Amino acid sequence: MLEIRGLNVFRGATHVLKDVSFDVRTGEIAALIGANGAGKSTTLQTLSGLLRPRSGIAVMREGEAVVDLTRAAPEKIVRAGLVHCPEGRQIFQSLTVAENLAMGAYARIDRASITASIDEVHELFPILKERALFAGGTLSGGEQMMLAIARALLAAPKLLLLDEPSLGLAPKFVEMIFEVIVALKARGVTLLLVEQNAAMALEIADRAYVMENGRIALAGTGQELIENDRVRRAYLGVVE
Repeated sequence: MLEIRGLNVFRGATHVLKDVSFDVRTGEIAALIGANGAGKSTTLQTLSGLLRPRSGIAVMREGEAVVDLTRAAPEKIVRAGLVHCPEGRQIFQSLTVAENLAMGAYARIDRASITASIDEVHELFPILKERALFAGGTLSGGEQMMLAIARALLAAPKLLLLDEPSLGLAPKFVEMIFEVIVALKARGVTLLLVEQNAAMALEIADRAYVMENGRIALAGTGQELIENDRVRRAYLGVVE
């Protein structure tokens, strides 16, 4: 579904992504792990059209349709089915939960399908139905993360980019978020997950990539990277 070849991205004079190449296959969870500053969030921002690469290409394929993510406007990328749930949640603090969800569906016109999507996210996150008239800013951190994911789902993603969904959350919310990620895969959503909690990310990932200093340093299945000595020492806290 996603093919990335030779991406080079700069922030000012800083060369952040250096010849980055990797794939995400339809129906899988792909995890991108690495230290802070490795370039993971920059990768997602480039795929969603918020940053433009100096060179390289990234395309999303859905059947016969092909979208060049390096050239398309962000709104066209969303309409094509690639949706980005950013780091830090970035919900609309002053809007209600219901209004935040409605914002997620801004590019859709079929009211019946939007209503069905709202019912689905209420099934995934029952607390959001209870809090429908609460301002987003009054929710706990875990509830705000649920709202951010739910808002992204209202855009009807075929490929969902999740940037640090467990960041700053209590353990019970972390477990809940990862259960939801697995449930989304079962519902047919393809996911690219950027996550500091490498152990949990690799545990659920079909495919995984380690990013170091703006480059893809290692690749394999989630289980292969869990068993990799270098990954175990650097990212899983295993001392041998």
